[in-house]
Amino acid sequence: MSTRKTILMGMPRGAYSRTFRASAQDRLWADYDVLTPGERPSTDDLLAVAEGRQVDAVLTVWGAPALPTTFWQAHPECRFHGHMAGSVKHFYPGDTVDHLLAEDIVVVSGQFGLGINVAEATLGTMITLSRNLPIYWQTLRETRGWRVDSLPVEPRGLLGATVGLVGASVIGRLVIEMLKPFRCQVLVYDPYLSAEAAAALGVESVSLEALFERGDIVSMHHPQTPETDRMIGAEQFSRLRDGALFINTARPRAIDPDALLAAAQEQRFTIALDVTEPEPLPADHPLRDLPNVWVTPHVAGCGRYGAELVGDIVIEGLEEFLAGQPVTHRYPLERLATLA
Repeated sequence: MSTRKTILMGMPRGAYSRTFRASAQDRLWADYDVLTPGERPSTDDLLAVAEGRQVDAVLTVWGAPALPTTFWQAHPECRFHGHMAGSVKHFYPGDTVDHLLAEDIVVVSGQFGLGINVAEATLGTMITLSRNLPIYWQTLRETRGWRVDSLPVEPRGLLGATVGLVGASVIGRLVIEMLKPFRCQVLVYDPYLSAEAAAALGVESVSLEALFERGDIVSMHHPQTPETDRMIGAEQFSRLRDGALFINTARPRAIDPDALLAAAQEQRFTIALDVTEPEPLPADHPLRDLPNVWVTPHVAGCGRYGAELVGDIVIEGLEEFLAGQPVTHRYPLERLATLA
């Protein structure tokens, strides 16, 4: 009798190419019996592919259908879900999470890998804009001059800056780690961050108001939840000091778009947005024309190393699970409502 485990894929093999390196895919297909659906599968399609088979694990990626309670009831032997992307929230409608917790289903997300990309993009934005590099590049290209009189000559830089992070999320914590060589004073607003955790991270836990008042740089690393919806508006932007830098690589719904535009038009501080509302940003949107606003097209999560790490994390978790070992990157389902 075969002892090979059976893996159900939530999408066709080609859909995994971005976050699952080819050599790892080859190993998965060689070591396991792999079931794959057709294009744009539904939950019913997955159930049909797996009908009559024992499923030991399910692996999903962007575009895969939900895995509601009915899926898990149809395959009670399946006790592992690995998602080769970031958030898993949309996979578990209704009371599905309660079922997964009761049955002790193991979930692994590749959010740490994508998080490295976002944190790296955040750090790069902090360095680039705090040193006014885009202004230098653009001015020299347009004027064909050298040290043009209008250029700022004493950029603030990142070293020793006060950096405020909204959210001690996976990405927020990666940013904290990456900031250490720059000897920044790091402030964090996160109502779920305990005093002990803040001390362990080496940060100061502050109110949202204090974070905006004190930060040379304010960077958003919040989850998208009802609590964070429109949490940033005119009041918060009014507290930002002149010359500050505001960065959002997280979710746009936390920010009142009208308040953001009004604050941007004052041109008191610099704004870097990787996410916008609406998205894509219309070609004639006024944010595109403001000299203090720098927009990128939702690419902070892109990056080869971090993307490939996503697949590595999930496969490592699968192998740990099947070997009966503790799963290193197990997703804390009990905290799903407050996580990204």
